Amino acid sequence: MLPNTKERALPAHTTQSLEDYLVYLKHVALYRFAARFCAERLVLDLGCGEGYGCAALASVARLVVAADRDLDAVTHAQKKYAQPNLAFVVCDAQHLPFQSASFDTAVSFEVIEHIPNVRAFLHALKRVARARVLLSTPNRAMRLLPLQKPWNRFHLREYAARDLARALEPIFPHVRLYGITAQPAILEIEKRRVKQNPLTAYPKMLAQILLPSAVYDGLKRIRHTPAPASQAASPFDAAQFSADQFCVTDDPLRECINLVALGEWE
Repeated sequence: MLPNTKERALPAHTTQSLEDYLVYLKHVALYRFAARFCAERLVLDLGCGEGYGCAALASVARLVVAADRDLDAVTHAQKKYAQPNLAFVVCDAQHLPFQSASFDTAVSFEVIEHIPNVRAFLHALKRVARARVLLSTPNRAMRLLPLQKPWNRFHLREYAARDLARALEPIFPHVRLYGITAQPAILEIEKRRVKQNPLTAYPKMLAQILLPSAVYDGLKRIRHTPAPASQAASPFDAAQFSADQFCVTDDPLRECINLVALGEWE
């Protein structure tokens, strides 16, 4: 079992809280959306993480290559989801070890916000894909206050719809933006999960700017120490929720949990 660092959604940990479970279901819904662009195709899943998403794509694709920078994640996924048309690679998302046009479709969900050199990442995806790239990333408009830096310690930047379009349009001739949303009750839970209080958010941002990075990172690690069992989340009925309660839409993007971008050039 992979450790629950909160960097990626893990099926084994989704019973710990309703919020974690809904994040996992959102990912399942995203991969269902991606499947329509992957049927009988050669597919790259870049940032495959635990592996449940690439396994879902492999159920419709001719071949899926699942790639991640984390050796432990790739090893875990390879053992858990092994099947004839699913291969695994450890690599850097900014320097992909594949020949040009190796894939029909490249999928990379919740990766771009982690990448230092976004332009290199996007160019690498376009180089290895023949026709299309499908991306998703958390929606800054829902999660962050104006000028606020990401509160997720793994995110280097987060995007509103306009920001994401500006990043993609110089690389891909045709860009379509969507968003993933959910039924109202689920959407409200997600809004409460990510809602920021200006009285605490802005002082934290100033500390991030002013404190030496080693000091700030140490404080973040202390803050994110797992809660003791006595403070565990309340139980919930997982049967009340499913990936079917999420949907991909193109309006209004501001109210979407994640932005979803389709870049095409054929």
